[in-house]
Amino acid sequence: MRSFKIVQGGCRRDFCRSSRRACAVHISCEHQKQHSSGGQLHFQRSRYLCSSAHHGRHTIRRSLSISAASASVDSPTLFSLPGLSHPSDFAQLANKAIRDCNSIRQELASALNEDDGVNTNQVQKAKRTLHLLDDISNVVCTVIDAAELCRSTHATPQWRNGASDAFGILSEYIGSLNADDRLYRSLRRFVFNDEDKDSTTTHGSSEIIAQLSPEYQRMATAMRKEFERDGIHLQYTQREEARELNNVIVGLESLFSNNITEKTKYYNVGEELAVEVEKVIPRHVLGQLVRRDDLSSDGSMTLSSDNLLSNTLLAHSPSPQLRKEVYLESNTAIPENLKVLDALIEQRHIHSTLLGYKSYAHRVLSDRMVENPQNVATFLNEMEKRSRGMFEKEMELMMKAKQYVEGDSQIQAWDVPFYSNFIKAQRQHQRSQEEGGDSDDSTQGYFTVENSINGMKALVSDLFGIDMKEVEIPIEERWDIDTTTNAQDQLAAGAGLRKFDFHHEHDGALGSMYFDLHPRDGKFVHAAHFTIRCGRNQEDVIGSDRQLPIVALVCNLSPSSSSSNALLSHSEVETLYHEFGHGVHSLLSRCSFQHLSGTRAAMDFVETPSHFFETFARDPSFLSRILARHYMTGEPMSELRAQHLKQSHNDFRSVEVQTQIVHSRFDQALFGENPCSPALGGSSTTDVFERLHREAGVPFAAGTHWHSRFGHLVSYGAGYYGYLYAQVFAADIWSSCMSANINSTSSSSSLREGGTKIWKEMLIHGGGKDPKKMLKVVLGRDPSVEPFFEGISER
Repeated sequence: MRSFKIVQGGCRRDFCRSSRRACAVHISCEHQKQHSSGGQLHFQRSRYLCSSAHHGRHTIRRSLSISAASASVDSPTLFSLPGLSHPSDFAQLANKAIRDCNSIRQELASALNEDDGVNTNQVQKAKRTLHLLDDISNVVCTVIDAAELCRSTHATPQWRNGASDAFGILSEYIGSLNADDRLYRSLRRFVFNDEDKDSTTTHGSSEIIAQLSPEYQRMATAMRKEFERDGIHLQYTQREEARELNNVIVGLESLFSNNITEKTKYYNVGEELAVEVEKVIPRHVLGQLVRRDDLSSDGSMTLSSDNLLSNTLLAHSPSPQLRKEVYLESNTAIPENLKVLDALIEQRHIHSTLLGYKSYAHRVLSDRMVENPQNVATFLNEMEKRSRGMFEKEMELMMKAKQYVEGDSQIQAWDVPFYSNFIKAQRQHQRSQEEGGDSDDSTQGYFTVENSINGMKALVSDLFGIDMKEVEIPIEERWDIDTTTNAQDQLAAGAGLRKFDFHHEHDGALGSMYFDLHPRDGKFVHAAHFTIRCGRNQEDVIGSDRQLPIVALVCNLSPSSSSSNALLSHSEVETLYHEFGHGVHSLLSRCSFQHLSGTRAAMDFVETPSHFFETFARDPSFLSRILARHYMTGEPMSELRAQHLKQSHNDFRSVEVQTQIVHSRFDQALFGENPCSPALGGSSTTDVFERLHREAGVPFAAGTHWHSRFGHLVSYGAGYYGYLYAQVFAADIWSSCMSANINSTSSSSSLREGGTKIWKEMLIHGGGKDPKKMLKVVLGRDPSVEPFFEGISER
């Protein structure tokens, strides 16, 4: 009897919030951007590293102690954060954070009214201003980041409710911070020394800025750009107009996202197609997926537009009629979002031009590595050119397969998932028969949680000389148990939260990482890296202790009675290592400003470390030596089987790449200088989406509008190219620093050399250094797309 398999839809990485960036000053919080889809909060997680000035070592005294986040903990508390012992503590901490921040705001406001003496050290005042702004960010983020994780994962409803209340309180407060022109004026006067000028193009030109270290300069420039991207530099009437436009945009973003989450289309299929459905998904399982009480007993069947259900049927049903029906219904499920998207495009464009940008894309890309839409187009053109040949060959293979199975060679949009899987399965079988390979080339049973974590321990040890040690978690610190019931019973039943401390022989303690890996009621359903507390290392601030980062990896891996022995699919292992890469990035950064710590870097760079670590999960040498061991026998996966696993991953990658290029070009077309909005004189989004597919040769079904469910248009508008962008960098780093050494049995010193370079020249800087400069140091040259295509062409 053929077993059925549920397929998770879309790109796994789409759900990965690499940097669940909390707030920092320009306090813009990532959690706010992704959950409430709000505007860019200036007080957002910082992006820059802070080091002592080049012009001598100075110290700065802090007038207000805000070190609750780094205070010693006498008794266990939730997340190891002081003051979190009861759900009601969240509101108290939120209100205390507001009081502390208001004190700092008052200090900055008072400084504006003071008459500077001629002997005032302007450089020291600039540094102090930046540190005070970062203090505001740190105070707010320490609470709101913890609240974000708690409301997304805690097993106890009362804790989730308390965290949600605190989140709401601080979200509103962040809005007032972003609108506080005293903070902006402090930055202009004491750091840029251009408060009396109207121009916003003189960033970094003052004598004060020139005397600051590069890290301080990046912090200053980033915060000013973030303030000005929301219009604080405009005249009052324009600022109010920008604020009102932003409110409209926030509402449209929320509406678009909520429609995707809440709108489900139900449709019936007749008895003939119902039989085809049950060949893939048994009826009792289907009832759980559809969640309706009107499943028919007359042979017909009710289906829904649910992604999990639709993607499973599209990938595994041999019936072209069923696949077509499922595709057409699921990709016309939210027609109301087409009008919402039109309005969003229009309002984002008007808002951006009011702020002085040519388009929304120009505004978004102004602080990214790529810098502008023209460079995005150049990158995508190069990717399209390099992948074209492989794409055409793989499309031809699908055409031949369909001709053989159905007698028709034309590949439709609903054929791609099925025939790519069909050919992958054939190739996998052929590979298993070659070179004396195993007759059963399955990878089932080779991946467990414990094997995966042991592989991580080996990685950080070999690459960086870091000891990753598991520590016990007191009940008061846990969030995977419902505190309203018997906690000990839940622990005995296998509650799955784990905690690891990271320590380096010379650098000392690096921080802590929690693993919350399995599903439960009330928990966030995707995979993400959450920052609980950002690190910062202010050596030139008297009375400031080093603040160690705390992060959590949250996944929903296959459940098991024992969290350590849970069997995983290879895709789940890739997900886990991807998120681990984000966690390592957070723990290994050493920034003076928490606003720039770890993953608070340029959005089109921040996925690079996570893709780099994900590569280990498919490297044949690492798989056969360390990661993949059968859970029953302990036998390692053979090198040949591991090689086949990597080859299978590369199958039809060019089709994925071409599709990503189309979606990236569509994203740019929506939000570029001539946006495709009928209200602005452009074509409809559906027409443009179809045209781009036709031009690229990617199958498209007329009358459908998949993009009405494209949530990245809200959360990553004008930035979708960043997925491919970061993959290219990760492949280049792997090729330059790892691939030759990891295959050698005597490569430990070379691995450490490559790992040390990656840490000390890239990861350590967080967002505090220009990523282009970091990559050039690590690679010894400018990045290239060649290693990426060499990697996906391996067969």
